[in-house]
Amino acid sequence: MAAAGPPVPPALVDPSGAWFFNWVIPLLGGLIIALAVADTIRRRRLTWGFLFLTNSMLVYWMETVGDWGQQLVYSPAFAQHHLLDWLPVKTPHDPLFMPFAYACYWTVHAFVVLRIGQFLVRRFGWSLLRAIAVLAIPVNYTWDFLVESLAAAMGWWVYDPGFGPHIEFGNGGRFTVLWTIGLMSLWPNLIAYWAGKPPVHTLNYFERFFGLERFTTPRRGEPETPPADLGTPWTAGGPGDAAVLVRPPRQLAARRRLDRRQEHDARLDFDVTLPRWKFELARFGAWFVVFQVTFFVMLVLPLVAMRALTGHDSVYVP
Repeated sequence: MAAAGPPVPPALVDPSGAWFFNWVIPLLGGLIIALAVADTIRRRRLTWGFLFLTNSMLVYWMETVGDWGQQLVYSPAFAQHHLLDWLPVKTPHDPLFMPFAYACYWTVHAFVVLRIGQFLVRRFGWSLLRAIAVLAIPVNYTWDFLVESLAAAMGWWVYDPGFGPHIEFGNGGRFTVLWTIGLMSLWPNLIAYWAGKPPVHTLNYFERFFGLERFTTPRRGEPETPPADLGTPWTAGGPGDAAVLVRPPRQLAARRRLDRRQEHDARLDFDVTLPRWKFELARFGAWFVVFQVTFFVMLVLPLVAMRALTGHDSVYVP
């Protein structure tokens, strides 16, 4: 006879809109990831979007450990996976939609905060680091209050009991307002700053930290902007020299068109001195290590340490 699992918070027994998480998020997230992979295959270069999406998804395995630390539990009504059952500590339910949501959420957050940060740089003459530091708390608090409050009200997930001050809804759903939003204001903004703003022109902080510049040589002048293909001109011609406009075949124009690899490389301010596949693999390795280590140190470790050191327990997340 199988052992009974931990009890479920009453607020999570009958969540609203479970179909959205069970179907829409996995399908939409899978489509976005597939498009990023397809674009990378066409270019034969690892794009910013591909690197951010995949590495955001690859840190997901630590989410359930962090959830144990912050006493967060998801509704068992969601479709689940059991790939992380080997972990020594974890939250009771691992929703199937979460890896897809992870990939998209962190990437969208980085893109948005970098876009707004660039606006502040242009408007006030700030450095990008200062702009993102100013944005960190208001952007993350606004987003977290909207998402977490909606999740608690709809019965999707709750912090029970959670740490510190919290807001509680009539159905018993609650979310914390200090711990862990404070942590969430650090890592995603810092990782966005280190990754740099697309389109890419130079090596970012991850790649320079691992010394990948030693495999490059500076390119003289500014990065090129690939010319748009304006096509071939219309010419006069036709029977009897009538004023009929005839467009010549476009084959030659098509051959002159930069392919996607050249289009990507033309924006860079460096040339690569070793086989390109090795350089791209090294870039992926740099991104992977930075994402994994910083996510663990800045998010998971503090959450688990807080619960372990305080002895603060939860009947729902044993």
